[in-house]
Amino acid sequence: MDINFYVWLISTLGVTAFAWAILSGRVNWEVTHLKRFILVFVSGLFQILFAGFLLLELSGADIGWYITSNNVMFAPGIFVFLASGYLTASYYLGDRQKNNALYDEYTALRYYKTAALGYAINGVGIFVLFSIQDWSNWSFELANNMIYQIAAFAWLIFGILLVWFSVGDYRESKSG
Repeated sequence: MDINFYVWLISTLGVTAFAWAILSGRVNWEVTHLKRFILVFVSGLFQILFAGFLLLELSGADIGWYITSNNVMFAPGIFVFLASGYLTASYYLGDRQKNNALYDEYTALRYYKTAALGYAINGVGIFVLFSIQDWSNWSFELANNMIYQIAAFAWLIFGILLVWFSVGDYRESKSG
């Protein structure tokens, strides 16, 4: 069987299990700083690893794994979508008093600063990626490669920023 089938199967089973857990009422919607740290940290780490692998493959490094840039391109997005869906649902379905402590002004300020930094770095990075292209020998293959580079760069930056943001949640979980 092709690797695409296994990727599709694992993704479908994961989303189905997540939906079943939510619909069956087995999900504890209480989110703590530690639980949010784990969700956001794992999401960011997954993005960093995937983007790093993709950037190495695009630069010509033959790592030897059979994960090409086109068959699991959606994997980090699905993981981030599930984690953010859980965090959003926990905000609306969880305890209001605990949510006020979890989603306070300090967290909002950290989030806005992190997002602004991410958009600024991505803007500069995309400008650099456009600048280093060989426009005289442009082809569809090079255009496709540049799209993969932009996606991998964005995943890498936002993965790093997710990990950085989650460290603040870890500090909050330790201090109470």
